[in-house]
Amino acid sequence: MQLISIFLGLDTNGHDVDARATALRLAAKWLPLGHTIIEATGRWSGQVGTVDEPTIIIQVFSERDSEARALAGEYKDLCFQESVAITRQEIEVDFV
Repeated sequence: MQLISIFLGLDTNGHDVDARATALRLAAKWLPLGHTIIEATGRWSGQVGTVDEPTIIIQVFSERDSEARALAGEYKDLCFQESVAITRQEIEVDFV
Protein backbone atom coordinates (compact mmCIF):
# COMPACT_ATOMS: atom_id res chain seq x y z
CA MET A 1 0.00 0.00 0.00
CA GLN A 2 1.15 3.54 -0.70
CA LEU A 3 0.45 6.87 0.94
CA ILE A 4 0.19 9.25 -1.99
CA SER A 5 0.39 13.00 -1.34
CA ILE A 6 -0.49 15.61 -3.96
CA PHE A 7 0.71 19.18 -3.31
CA LEU A 8 -1.50 21.82 -4.92
CA GLY A 9 -0.43 25.47 -4.71
CA LEU A 10 -3.40 27.83 -4.66
CA ASP A 11 -1.82 30.85 -6.43
CA THR A 12 -3.28 30.97 -9.96
CA ASN A 13 -0.86 33.59 -11.30
CA GLY A 14 -3.56 36.24 -11.54
CA HIS A 15 -6.16 34.09 -13.33
CA ASP A 16 -9.78 34.24 -12.17
CA VAL A 17 -9.99 30.67 -10.82
CA ASP A 18 -11.03 29.47 -7.37
CA ALA A 19 -8.12 27.07 -6.92
CA ARG A 20 -9.26 25.81 -3.51
CA ALA A 21 -12.73 24.90 -4.79
CA THR A 22 -11.19 23.32 -7.88
CA ALA A 23 -8.83 21.19 -5.77
CA LEU A 24 -11.70 19.96 -3.58
CA ARG A 25 -13.92 19.23 -6.58
CA LEU A 26 -11.16 17.26 -8.34
CA ALA A 27 -10.35 15.31 -5.16
CA ALA A 28 -13.99 14.22 -4.91
CA LYS A 29 -14.03 13.34 -8.62
CA TRP A 30 -10.77 11.34 -8.79
CA LEU A 31 -10.66 9.92 -5.23
CA PRO A 32 -14.30 9.19 -4.41
CA LEU A 33 -13.55 6.35 -1.97
CA GLY A 34 -11.85 8.71 0.46
CA HIS A 35 -8.95 11.09 0.93
CA THR A 36 -7.57 13.59 3.42
CA ILE A 37 -7.24 17.35 2.87
CA ILE A 38 -4.47 19.22 4.67
CA GLU A 39 -4.24 23.03 4.57
CA ALA A 40 -0.59 24.09 4.42
CA THR A 41 1.82 26.77 3.30
CA GLY A 42 4.27 25.93 0.53
CA ARG A 43 7.55 27.84 0.25
CA TRP A 44 9.77 28.26 -2.72
CA SER A 45 12.29 30.73 -4.13
CA GLY A 46 11.19 32.81 -7.08
CA GLN A 47 12.41 35.89 -8.95
CA VAL A 48 11.10 38.09 -6.12
CA GLY A 49 12.70 36.03 -3.35
CA THR A 50 11.09 33.54 -1.00
CA VAL A 51 7.41 32.99 -1.72
CA ASP A 52 4.87 31.65 0.78
CA GLU A 53 1.92 30.10 -1.05
CA PRO A 54 -1.28 28.70 0.44
CA THR A 55 -1.30 25.02 -0.47
CA ILE A 56 -3.63 22.05 -0.19
CA ILE A 57 -2.13 18.61 0.31
CA ILE A 58 -4.41 15.74 -0.68
CA GLN A 59 -3.48 12.35 0.73
CA VAL A 60 -4.87 8.97 -0.23
CA PHE A 61 -4.01 5.33 0.49
CA SER A 62 -3.81 3.43 -2.78
CA GLU A 63 -2.09 0.59 -4.60
CA ARG A 64 -1.64 2.74 -7.71
CA ASP A 65 -1.17 6.41 -8.51
CA SER A 66 -3.09 6.79 -11.78
CA GLU A 67 -5.97 8.70 -10.16
CA ALA A 68 -3.55 10.99 -8.32
CA ARG A 69 -1.70 11.71 -11.57
CA ALA A 70 -4.98 12.45 -13.36
CA LEU A 71 -6.06 14.80 -10.57
CA ALA A 72 -2.68 16.57 -10.58
CA GLY A 73 -2.65 17.00 -14.36
CA GLU A 74 -6.17 18.36 -14.51
CA TYR A 75 -5.50 20.74 -11.60
CA LYS A 76 -2.26 21.95 -13.21
CA ASP A 77 -4.13 22.87 -16.40
CA LEU A 78 -7.20 24.41 -14.77
CA CYS A 79 -5.32 26.45 -12.15
CA PHE A 80 -2.36 27.63 -14.24
CA GLN A 81 0.31 25.87 -12.17
CA GLU A 82 3.92 25.51 -13.25
CA SER A 83 4.14 22.18 -11.44
CA VAL A 84 2.28 19.90 -9.04
CA ALA A 85 4.23 17.56 -6.77
CA ILE A 86 3.19 13.97 -6.08
CA THR A 87 4.95 11.83 -3.50
CA ARG A 88 4.57 8.12 -2.84
CA GLN A 89 5.57 6.32 0.33
CA GLU A 90 5.27 2.57 0.90
CA ILE A 91 3.40 2.00 4.16
CA GLU A 92 1.49 -0.57 6.12
CA VAL A 93 -2.03 0.56 7.01
CA ASP A 94 -4.80 -0.98 9.06
CA PHE A 95 -8.32 0.39 9.33
CA VAL A 96 -9.89 -0.21 12.75
